[in-house]
Amino acid sequence: MHDTPAPLDPRAQRAVVDLLARVESGDQLSAEDVRSLLGPVEEGVVVRAQRAAAGFGRLRRRDGELSALIASTRDLVEVRDVQALLRKLVDRAHDLVSTDVTYLSVYDESTDELFVRASRGTVSPRFQGLRVPAGMGIASRVVRTRSPQWTADYGAEHDLDRDPEIDAAVGEERLRSLLGVPMAANGEVLGVLFAADRSTRSFASDEIALLSAFADHAAVILHTARLFSAVTDAADRAEDAQSRAERHLEAMNASARVHERLTALVLSGHGPREVAATLAESLGRPVAIADRELRPVAATAEGGGRWWTRGRLSAPAVRAAERSRASGHCAPVGAEGLDVVAAAIAGSELLGLLLVGVGPAPLTDVERRTIERSGQIVALLTMQREALTDAEERVRGELALDLVSGSADMDALERRAAARGIVLDQPWSGVVVPVPDRARHPLLRALSAASRRWLVAAQGEGVAVLVPGGDPGEAARQVRRSRGAREEGPMLAVASRVSGPAGIGAALAEAWECAGLLPALGVSDGAHEADEYAPYLAMFGTDGARALAFVDRMIGPVVDWDREHRTELAATIAAYADGGGSVSRAARALYVHPNTVKQRLERVTALLGPDWRAPDPMFRVGVAARLHRLRTAGNRHVNAAPVV
Repeated sequence: MHDTPAPLDPRAQRAVVDLLARVESGDQLSAEDVRSLLGPVEEGVVVRAQRAAAGFGRLRRRDGELSALIASTRDLVEVRDVQALLRKLVDRAHDLVSTDVTYLSVYDESTDELFVRASRGTVSPRFQGLRVPAGMGIASRVVRTRSPQWTADYGAEHDLDRDPEIDAAVGEERLRSLLGVPMAANGEVLGVLFAADRSTRSFASDEIALLSAFADHAAVILHTARLFSAVTDAADRAEDAQSRAERHLEAMNASARVHERLTALVLSGHGPREVAATLAESLGRPVAIADRELRPVAATAEGGGRWWTRGRLSAPAVRAAERSRASGHCAPVGAEGLDVVAAAIAGSELLGLLLVGVGPAPLTDVERRTIERSGQIVALLTMQREALTDAEERVRGELALDLVSGSADMDALERRAAARGIVLDQPWSGVVVPVPDRARHPLLRALSAASRRWLVAAQGEGVAVLVPGGDPGEAARQVRRSRGAREEGPMLAVASRVSGPAGIGAALAEAWECAGLLPALGVSDGAHEADEYAPYLAMFGTDGARALAFVDRMIGPVVDWDREHRTELAATIAAYADGGGSVSRAARALYVHPNTVKQRLERVTALLGPDWRAPDPMFRVGVAARLHRLRTAGNRHVNAAPVV
């Protein structure tokens, strides 16, 4: 039998109830508080009452902290943006632990470094984005140990690997006590969450446990947010890739349609102008086409002409054309409103050039491929047109060759010419152009393409051209101004008048004789008429050395005097002879005073003797003076010679 305890009297009951109410409130109870409530009691009762009050207070605080932790976790789960989540994590941690500063460093496993990505309570701009090198500071220790690390006084902590940048940032913030806890999920350290105060202090175990629990929750949330962000980014990339694929497919279809249109244009007999217009419409840009010599052959209204100066393509475009020819792809220009050029090539041979101007947006890869395929269309068009031209030139060349050689029946030649729309029974001029063998074929092509009315054939030491019209001088100038005359170096063209179709051979022979004489006299350039040199040919033939010896024999002393004294005695003789022995006419021709002419003639008399003005000597001296004038003129495009 146990003794039943005696019931408490009402006063004692009220005292116990009051004591329990104080314990439940979490108040800290002193020994005096316990005795004032219970009266005189043993010391052991007082100690047990105090312990109960303290334990109940801790439970209440723990319950509040857990409630706040759960509420924070619930709010953070809804945040999907990683950077925004980092800021919210730091804000909630700051509210939970109530330290001066709270910040979060994200861990980069590839470099073993940490970077401060969010903070609360900091004032130094140095702290934002602070880099923690591998193995440095408390943060690296937390990552390495994967456990909370703290210090009551950072400045007095000697057992740390320090970094000057970290120490400077901590110093600017005046931080003393620091607590860092790991943020880990699925065995992966994501970062370190820090709580810091600007005064020295020790962190209680419940504070460390609270921050660690929050860091664990935060790590899971951050890991989930990263996964969600990765999935979202992947979905966005997939959608973007699909959109790009659809646009690329549409661009490819558009390119194929352009290629089909261009091919149809070529097959239906259209030329470069239609090709340029079609491509310009497709690209929304100005387009031009050049031939194999880089001369313009077609251009849209918006561009083309401005890319050439005096028939020459700009230097940046020429350099880009060489790059395109070497690579087979578009080459950028980026000058003078010209974006890219594409060479039209067959093998390594340049057949033309496609030029595309600047547009409202950069060219896409598909548009570049379209331009390159259009360059192939230009090459196909060029080969097609050149094949037709070659066939026509071959027929015309055979006719011209038979005409200049006189090897066929004239009636048959006239019928063949009439079939080509050529009328032989009209005034013609025969022009000869002496050129080296290596330059003959290019010159043949150039002169054949210069005019459909000309008949061109290889003959003698160069090329012979039959030009409709009875003005040999103009015919020679036309030939020289043709595309063949644009080649580097001098070009000599000598023309002779043709007396009917049967006289073609004789006229060209006379022109070739003159072309053989002129270079020996120092004339290797310009357009000339054979008739004007007929007297010299009659006297000396094509022997230029004989003609120059005649000059030296007739007026050698005068030439020497001019060379030594820089005078113009030989020119005065020529002007005096041209003027029929008139001093005033010679003065007007030389733009000097008659007395000057008289003085010069007196010097000539002193050099040649008193009889040089007699009719026969005067004739010979005049011829020598004119020949000397040709020799000294050299390559100055002498297009006429004085008649003897």
